[in-house]
Amino acid sequence: MFSYWHRDKLVILCFHSLSIKDEHQFWPGVFISKDKLSEVLEYLDRSQFNVVSLDDAERHLRGEIQLKYPVVITVDDGWRSSITELLPAFQAYQFPATVYVATYYCDHQLPVVNVLLQYWLWQKPTDAFEVMFCQKRFHFSGDTATKVAAVERTMEALEEQEKVAFLLAVAKSLDVDDDAIASKQFHNASYTELKRALTSTLVDIQLHTHTHHLPSTYDSVEREIRTNRAALTEQLCSQKAYEHFCYPSGIWFPEHIPSLHVQGIRTATTLDEGLNDRSVHPLKLKRNLVMDNRSLNQFIITVSGVLDTLRLAVGKTR
Repeated sequence: MFSYWHRDKLVILCFHSLSIKDEHQFWPGVFISKDKLSEVLEYLDRSQFNVVSLDDAERHLRGEIQLKYPVVITVDDGWRSSITELLPAFQAYQFPATVYVATYYCDHQLPVVNVLLQYWLWQKPTDAFEVMFCQKRFHFSGDTATKVAAVERTMEALEEQEKVAFLLAVAKSLDVDDDAIASKQFHNASYTELKRALTSTLVDIQLHTHTHHLPSTYDSVEREIRTNRAALTEQLCSQKAYEHFCYPSGIWFPEHIPSLHVQGIRTATTLDEGLNDRSVHPLKLKRNLVMDNRSLNQFIITVSGVLDTLRLAVGKTR
């Protein structure tokens, strides 16, 4: 009933990456288990919803075409397992997907340091630890965020191979398995892997800033998008237009909108949850996180518009 009322509204789903080991237990909002992924995709396949490309969804919102129960699949960041594991899972159902890629960690094939460190500290919680590296002793203490930030500052002056060596020393100090580095468990995809993904007509790659950070000033926004766009254009050997954008971590402010317009951005997705009708601003599109710790019933309630109906009802009573 609720989904019928909202049948013309656009549902945009946000995935991040597939859990290879226990990442879904570490961070269920980012890493999804294979079982939960299968559950969600099976539901979409047998339901009334129609998974469409972002380009077609944009045309629908503009009134150029009429779609019923449209759903768009988006994937954030460019994690390696999202390219090698998630995309083939979508393709098995003939579902198109748009991947928003932050290019810094594609350029630098290193683990995403802050996430890897949080993962290790989740595995082996500790108030403090010391690292011996290049005959120097480094001490790190405080809460997780403080320790992670301190390690990142220490690594800033190191060359790339030294950074890997330092991370291996951290793993030894924490007494955790360092295979997450060799297996690229927390890497972004390489450009070779991205190009391979693009051989499927079901895959689109779009903008997500270079450093996964969107400043507020015009010049800084322009630099982030220009660098991101240039890297994708050059490395993927593509002359296609990169005109769809995703706010890093879904964080956006009104002052971003004019800057994005100037950069030729046609659509931008947030992490504000809900459905999108034709009155929505194209640079303020709502999305719904697909999370490992949300039940299938919660997912169905979200995409069917129940929560939107409740929000509307609450708003009308105030």
